[in-house]
Amino acid sequence: MKRLYILRHAKSSWAQPGLGDIDRPLNTRGKRQLEVLSPWFEQQPCTPCQILCSPAVRTRETLDGIIKAAGDAPTEFIDRMYNGTVDNYLEVLWPQTADNLILIGHNPTCDELARFLTNPSSPAAELLMARHFGTANVAVLEYTRDNWSELSESSCSLIDFIRPKDLQHIG
Repeated sequence: MKRLYILRHAKSSWAQPGLGDIDRPLNTRGKRQLEVLSPWFEQQPCTPCQILCSPAVRTRETLDGIIKAAGDAPTEFIDRMYNGTVDNYLEVLWPQTADNLILIGHNPTCDELARFLTNPSSPAAELLMARHFGTANVAVLEYTRDNWSELSESSCSLIDFIRPKDLQHIG
């Protein structure tokens, strides 16, 4: 069984006028989101895994916030994931060989990809369909085929949809 974690970057800052979009850092709220999300990731069966990440500052900082959970998993920073489409993200996923993948990207693509891959009869499909794919949200998908190259519409089971604000009440 393969597992794909689609993680939208944590909340970023718009406080520096003139700063390019790709260079926007996380704001205080984004850092707090990761303080809650990181322990959750540490409990997941993520290793061994591969991390696929947009090169934007906010996605890199999101990765830094969960890196302890991923251990020494190899990380690729992929240019086409910044401003990428669902097709771009699929092209990044198809050649992967690790059983567990963490994809750190942007909206609307994270949301669109999760909805595209989710089989409507999945246990958590209603959670995704009823909610906005906010910052630092994670779609957890299971994939039963042997190769990521067969990843296609409705080919995954959405087993959970995590929001940091839901995790704050646990513990």
